[in-house]
Amino acid sequence: MRKDIIPFYNSSDKLITKSEDCYLFDSEGKKYIDFESGVWCANIGHSNKQIIKRINEQIKESIHHGYHFRNKYAEELSVKLQQLIRFENGASVFLSSGSEAVNLSITLARHLTGKKKILKIDNSYLSAYGFGQISDENESLVTVRYNDLDSITKVDFKDIAAFVVETGGASVEMVRFPDNEYINKLIEISRKNNCLIIAEEVTTGMGRLGKWFGYQHYDFIPDIVVTGKALGNGFPISSVTINSNLTDKFEQNPFRYAQSHQNDPLGCSIALETIKIIETNNLIEKSKITGDYFEQQLDRINFKYPNKIKETRARGLMLAIEFNESINGELISQQLFENGFVVGYKINTLRFLPPLTIKDSDIDKLISKLDELLKK
Repeated sequence: MRKDIIPFYNSSDKLITKSEDCYLFDSEGKKYIDFESGVWCANIGHSNKQIIKRINEQIKESIHHGYHFRNKYAEELSVKLQQLIRFENGASVFLSSGSEAVNLSITLARHLTGKKKILKIDNSYLSAYGFGQISDENESLVTVRYNDLDSITKVDFKDIAAFVVETGGASVEMVRFPDNEYINKLIEISRKNNCLIIAEEVTTGMGRLGKWFGYQHYDFIPDIVVTGKALGNGFPISSVTINSNLTDKFEQNPFRYAQSHQNDPLGCSIALETIKIIETNNLIEKSKITGDYFEQQLDRINFKYPNKIKETRARGLMLAIEFNESINGELISQQLFENGFVVGYKINTLRFLPPLTIKDSDIDKLISKLDELLKK
């Protein structure tokens, strides 16, 4: 990375000149298959032609309009999200990033309940800053251990404004999905103590787990749903959607929240088009089918190298393969990149969140190269 960019994260020296569907091309003409969807954003593929067309149309109409006007795209998007979530007479607001949306959802929960604490599972990543940030200085955050029923009993739920549930952590511990019994227990106790349920769907939403939202793998309906990342397929837009009960409470006890790109027409129109593309191309079902195939191939590698692989984990198109300590997973990750495969790596684990448009043949290429590297 050039020294004129603050190095908050490490990157290679490669310069991207083109992105298309599941593929990236660097300045030397080398092609990469992207198994990370950028930063888990490009669920319908990079530089989708329909999205580009929608952008070109919308920028001629309106990009940004401030606080004095309604926005038909924001209103239509709110209605559409409520349909997907199964809310009636709820409401939404649209921001720029997942972290913004998570923090606003928490602000809403604290304001409407009069309570200050927020509950999360310890391997969840909620936001880069604010109430959701993982920090010793964050006094608002209470955590329970992942899939540990006993840890739930140690929480004083009377102080909890909301349980923020992430149903497929891809960041902190590299792709883990909480058990149904565990989630059901947390929801049950939260409900008894009048804690709101916030579904944090920034990464798990928009078809990533083979359903529109990750919480739909469990038996509950949240009070608030937060989306981001794939909502704009790489364009920065996020959302907070609340149910009718909270809409009524907010009308009785409102507060002002305003930022520069709130409910911008460009982002909202892109999100509407993204949802339309997912529906038209049946990408939710494709995510499940392709994810099942990908999981089978990872399991085949696992079976072939039992002394080298600890386990595989998968739901829809969020997958991981964790190596035993004897394997240098970071080296394998680097070798995959050198051979044209962009994957995630952390804690001796490879992570895969490709676009929902990924082809079986591209999965086969990855598996073949991974097999070759493990054989060595």
